[in-house]
Amino acid sequence: MPTRTEGSAPPGDRVAWADVAKGACIVLVVLWHVVVKDYLRIDWRAGLPVPGAWGLLGEQLLPLRMPLFFAISGIFAANAVARPWRVSGRPRITRNLYLYAIWLLIHTALLALAPGFPTDRATDPGELLAQLTVTPSNLWYLYALALYFVLAKALRRVHPAVLLTAAGALSAVAATGLLDSPGNRGQVYQNLVFFLAGVRLKPYLTRWADGASTRRLAGTGAAYAIGLAAMGLAGVQSWPGAYLFVSVLAVAFGLTAAARLARHRLAGPALARLGRRTLGVYVIHMPVLALLDRLLAAPVAGLGGPGRALLVTVYPVLLTALVLALSLAAHRGLTVLGARWLFDLPRRRVHSNPEGETMPRIDGPALPDRTHVEEAARALSGRVVRTPVLHSPVIDRLAGARILLKAENLQDGGSYKMRGAMLAVGRLAAAGHTGVVAQSTGNHAVAVALAARRHGLAATVVLPVDAAPVKVDRARAAGARVVRAGTTVEERLAVARRIAEVEGHPLVDAYDHPDVVAGQGSASLELIEEAARRGTPLDALVVPVGGGGGIAGACLAVAGTPIQVYGVEPVGCDSLARSLAAGRPTPVAPAPSLADGLRPGCVGDLPFAVARTGVRGVVRVDDDAIVEAFRLLLLDLKVLVEPSGAAALAGALRLDEVSGPGSSGTGTRRTVGVVLTGGNVEADLVARLAGDPMTAGVAA
Repeated sequence: MPTRTEGSAPPGDRVAWADVAKGACIVLVVLWHVVVKDYLRIDWRAGLPVPGAWGLLGEQLLPLRMPLFFAISGIFAANAVARPWRVSGRPRITRNLYLYAIWLLIHTALLALAPGFPTDRATDPGELLAQLTVTPSNLWYLYALALYFVLAKALRRVHPAVLLTAAGALSAVAATGLLDSPGNRGQVYQNLVFFLAGVRLKPYLTRWADGASTRRLAGTGAAYAIGLAAMGLAGVQSWPGAYLFVSVLAVAFGLTAAARLARHRLAGPALARLGRRTLGVYVIHMPVLALLDRLLAAPVAGLGGPGRALLVTVYPVLLTALVLALSLAAHRGLTVLGARWLFDLPRRRVHSNPEGETMPRIDGPALPDRTHVEEAARALSGRVVRTPVLHSPVIDRLAGARILLKAENLQDGGSYKMRGAMLAVGRLAAAGHTGVVAQSTGNHAVAVALAARRHGLAATVVLPVDAAPVKVDRARAAGARVVRAGTTVEERLAVARRIAEVEGHPLVDAYDHPDVVAGQGSASLELIEEAARRGTPLDALVVPVGGGGGIAGACLAVAGTPIQVYGVEPVGCDSLARSLAAGRPTPVAPAPSLADGLRPGCVGDLPFAVARTGVRGVVRVDDDAIVEAFRLLLLDLKVLVEPSGAAALAGALRLDEVSGPGSSGTGTRRTVGVVLTGGNVEADLVARLAGDPMTAGVAA
């Protein structure tokens, strides 16, 4: 399915049966094209009715293939319909139209080399222009997905009953042939109702699939078969509504069958894996089939002997498998060679963080809310450490307020990144994925490796060639395969993407991911709850800012409360502060800092979308302030925190210097919560920071 769920979708929306349905749809589409564009054109001279049977089977599956495809597409698009146009327009509209135009030009050029191959293609500029605009070609599903999403979003306030009735009427009339529908425009008319049903009826369709049983499979299969028989024998296919009714029965059967297949030990994972790779097959398979038709049709037609009867029976299956394999291989080869632009919009600039978390300027995922953080906290209960909340009278006196410190340095993996990794990887595991890929210099990679081991998934983490040995060792100890690549994020990211593409495992982003944001937010939620339990509810919450996942999670955790959220950034690494001032994510050239985990090229898109209205202000701290906080935590509380985590306390001690509208001094805040985000620090750095604070930064 050529949507943003391809390979990198929000995990919560990926369920095994939906990917199985996608995989089954692409198999059926390729099989149909094999039968009508190659197999039935061969003079088999076999004296058997087998070719006719294959043709009949393909026709009986017509009400199932594309209606099921678009129903699943609508299910995956349901959350995106609720997002702002500026967020959802690029991945759901621009991307599909871009892919349609690119591949229409490619198909036009390649299919011109096979003039005898029976498929729609433009033969002059006028026809090409028509296909690009109002008369979609055999790539019409990309055209339709963009159009359907525009309609679904524009009409989202229309009552579902009214909307689906109108779309159903359009489908019913189009199926009669009464509408002018050159090219594949008739298909566009007929299938809109199924996409809208997926969008508007997603909870009901999901429950239907989740409740699939053998009895329901038999019942829906029988209903579909009876509907096909009645339509064919009575000759009522052209009656308004008849074909639509059978298609509805077919979709009900398809959803049930996909849910049942998803539970099969062999077929389920295989189809789900294919279902996560359908875009390449959809756009590549027609030229591949045209080539194979040119190469094989004549030799096969001239084949004699006893093997001919067997071949006439199994040829469609064999050729379908070959087309699928070659299409997948071509897709993989093109992406490895750097031609990702053939399968996705050219990427906007990518900003990076030395900690390894990247913030690509591409489409934004769905914005999570406080309920997502609460759900994350419930899901993570018992799976991550509920870290203690620490308190020091000495620190209180220095701050002029009660300071409660959430010791996430004691979290599994040594940082609060374990929370987001556990949630995201857990959902990927539940969706049927068998492995994950991450790239980082430290905390994120270790967290993903640990989470993958707990869920029985393979993990590959890409680390720089000069990565700290302790972090490499921790990732390997967690069972991850460690790949060393370059010294920059861009170098690691390129390698990680190739690995993800080749192995078919999703790349787990550390900031621009709703599960990661919600997971990190669970730390702030626990701190808020603990403060309230102690009878000292928080007035403010302070979180260090790298790519912004943690502070975005904090903003969600405090939603509906009077708690104010403040960010902390090193001097010269203040992307969030500049972004809040500019009203958009703003990159910086990070200055040197002890807090290397807080040196992003730019705050992430998703975190900024949350933080822009949730952050009260940002305080900038220098290395001296970070060292002071580090020593205070180590000597007074006997707590070892990495510089990025100590920066949070440094900021809390300097809230009077905070930048942001309406900010006020520490004295107005009776209780301030501080998230100590991690404790992964090298022994030699600890020795330097614990010594003379004036020389620690220089020595580092």
